[in-house]
Amino acid sequence: SLHRPETVLKNKKGIGGIHPNDFISDFDNLDLGSATLNMYITMFTYLTPGEGRVAHEYGGKMYYFDEGFIETNLDNVLLEARWRGMAVAAILLVQPAKDAADKELGRLLTDPACNGGNLIMPDMTSPESVNCFAAVTDFLAGRYCRQDDLYGRVDKWIVLNEVDAARSWANAGDRPMYVLTDYYIKVLRLVYNIVRQYDANAEVLASFTHSWTGIAGDYPAKDMLDVINAMGRNEGDYRWGLAYHTYPWDLLDPRCWECPYSTFSMETPCVSFRNLEVIDKWMFMPENMYQGTVKRSLWLSEAGINSRSYSDADLEEQAAGTAYAWKKINALDGVDAHQWHNWFDNAGDGSGALLGLRKFRDTENAGQAKPAWYVYQAAGTDREDEVFAKYLGVIGIENWDIIVDEDEIR
Repeated sequence: SLHRPETVLKNKKGIGGIHPNDFISDFDNLDLGSATLNMYITMFTYLTPGEGRVAHEYGGKMYYFDEGFIETNLDNVLLEARWRGMAVAAILLVQPAKDAADKELGRLLTDPACNGGNLIMPDMTSPESVNCFAAVTDFLAGRYCRQDDLYGRVDKWIVLNEVDAARSWANAGDRPMYVLTDYYIKVLRLVYNIVRQYDANAEVLASFTHSWTGIAGDYPAKDMLDVINAMGRNEGDYRWGLAYHTYPWDLLDPRCWECPYSTFSMETPCVSFRNLEVIDKWMFMPENMYQGTVKRSLWLSEAGINSRSYSDADLEEQAAGTAYAWKKINALDGVDAHQWHNWFDNAGDGSGALLGLRKFRDTENAGQAKPAWYVYQAAGTDREDEVFAKYLGVIGIENWDIIVDEDEIR
């Protein structure tokens, strides 16, 4: 099973946060090559047996998994993606104990210094906790890295979410940047060492906001990346890549081509769709490559453009931003794929942003495609120029010659 062939990305077009719903046909209609799938491990893992739970032994201990939940929420949608040859990155996420299905398991996975957060860093300070997180990873890798793809397939493993904003998304208490990054490296390596036993092509992706030298959460993402790189050189390199979230600095502003914090400097505060050239250049610098020679994977695993409202003008601006983003993504070899966030407008998105390609699922226009959906559909097809043309005027440019020369990035 180790040598099953790697899933080849058929294009750079993907969708984020796939889940079972009535619009799975978008996988075909948008010709998607990739997707991300949230795996909230605390929703389906237990320390005790129970009805409908499958047992899994790891490190001499037994752990139990809610098979019905997994079949409905993970297997079903992974199989839909697999049948279409899509590459999928699973996002491993840990909820606070209060939100876990098994509160005792939740407490076991919580770092003693944890002081809140929407999501937490799994506790790496006690052998029992480490074994538990390793057991979950082993169970999932065993299920989704099979030769026969019986339950669907996972190609990349995104470890936690936006760790540069750790207090919100990977809480392990208030720790200095070096300490927190070292902690995260332990989690990255644990996942890596387990999934590679099942799939020799598997990669772990480290997850960051749009921060570069600016701070979007708690630490600059670039500083954390420098530490991950340096530790890899000192401890032995491994196949980690980036799951990077290239929103505009102002999530609500669809005019991503104007983002003032996205400059063409290697020290830019933010990397968004406007200045993707910066991270593209970074990916090809030998000091940032795997063993100095192999480009690491770069998935823009969560990024989208807001529509301020459902007015025609606002929907047109979202669509223009979508066209602009695609032109940048598709032109840059450092970017392997982009998973559009969000599939549908979602009340949980920051500050009330309407990032969906489709409208809310629970309104009178349930799931209606927005103009951005049609832009994304045309992207990468022979209809791209025709569909994109009307948005040049919105952006205020005459053609799509928008890529900044690498020599201009200092």
